[in-house]
Amino acid sequence: MSISLDIFQTLAIAVVVLWVGEKLRHTFKILEKLCIPSPVVGGLLFSLLTLIGNNTGILNLELDTTLQNVFMTVFFTAMGFTCDVKVLLKYGKRAIQFTVLLTLLVIAQNIIGISCAKLFGIDLLLGLCTGSASMTGGHGTAGSFAPLFEEMYGCEGAVVVGLAAATFGLVSGGLIGGPVGNFLVKKHKLEKIGCKSGVKQAGDADEIEASLKGKKLAAATNQIILCMGIGTVIYLALKEIGITFPGYVGGMVLGAILRNISEYSGKFETPLDEIACLGNISLSLFVSMALMSLKLWQLADLALPMLITLLIQVLFIAAFMIFVGYYILGRDYDAAVMVTGFCGFGLGAMPNGVSNMQAFTKKWGASPTAFLVVPGVGSVIIDVINALILTALMNLLG
Repeated sequence: MSISLDIFQTLAIAVVVLWVGEKLRHTFKILEKLCIPSPVVGGLLFSLLTLIGNNTGILNLELDTTLQNVFMTVFFTAMGFTCDVKVLLKYGKRAIQFTVLLTLLVIAQNIIGISCAKLFGIDLLLGLCTGSASMTGGHGTAGSFAPLFEEMYGCEGAVVVGLAAATFGLVSGGLIGGPVGNFLVKKHKLEKIGCKSGVKQAGDADEIEASLKGKKLAAATNQIILCMGIGTVIYLALKEIGITFPGYVGGMVLGAILRNISEYSGKFETPLDEIACLGNISLSLFVSMALMSLKLWQLADLALPMLITLLIQVLFIAAFMIFVGYYILGRDYDAAVMVTGFCGFGLGAMPNGVSNMQAFTKKWGASPTAFLVVPGVGSVIIDVINALILTALMNLLG
């Protein structure tokens, strides 16, 4: 039996999935202890149920995930409003450390992918599909480069492998971030440092919802929509001259500009609490929809060598973040929080990383630095660094 849900029904299911994830997280304390985000818990459970339905032929569910991209853009635009120029300059060193670490990770992921492909005697370009194209790049980059591997170099199965690997990464990225961060907190005795911060950060909707006001909420909504709309124009203009960034970057940059004009001119107000709350809601719904719409049966199409490669990638990023990433990022509590985010987007997508950090900081304490650096810097440079390295390797291996 096949059932197609429209945009509203899919959204309603996403809300139910979110509630179920939250309930399971409170029921099974191990999930809270490991800092697994509620959308990941509920979304993964739903995708497992759809996997059973698909494989048994009982139910084939088609979802309309049009709003998934909208929620992602709302979230990143809201994140842009958290960017204070003075604060950004203050944390410039963190941005440089972040960029260095990301570059090392992308290179290492491709070395692992290519080495495993060579070991198993398969096309080396398939190694890139299980490298940074699908890991750091996620479905977007895998969907962009894999067709090129097939069309330009005759690499059969690149699209299927790339998208399936990205699916594997999206799931594993949401699962390992919290445990890796917990290990660092315990190992380096950071518990008291995190709890002492006592400050709000992007995504602390639970802390601020009591103070939200109707007029400010309307203003926050309008400002986010305005930035998103103008942001798409900026995205298309840059694309015309050959500069490609993720579609949400324009809105995020506009949000940062609007916030700083407000901050230092005093001509109008940007209601940051209300904007943060809207961003938090959008993030939860995005991650919920992204995971519940995963087609896990695609993973069954991966050959054993691909699965082995992906497992190595997961183990590598965990070890890399514990023994290298934490130290490059500053060896403190903020570094531990950023590591949880790195695990999320280094295997899946940036919203996954931020969701990891939210779950982690709810347990251990706020980290405004991490929430500024990871999405603010990472969203801009991830695709640029990844695309440059993948292009060079594609031309070399092809």
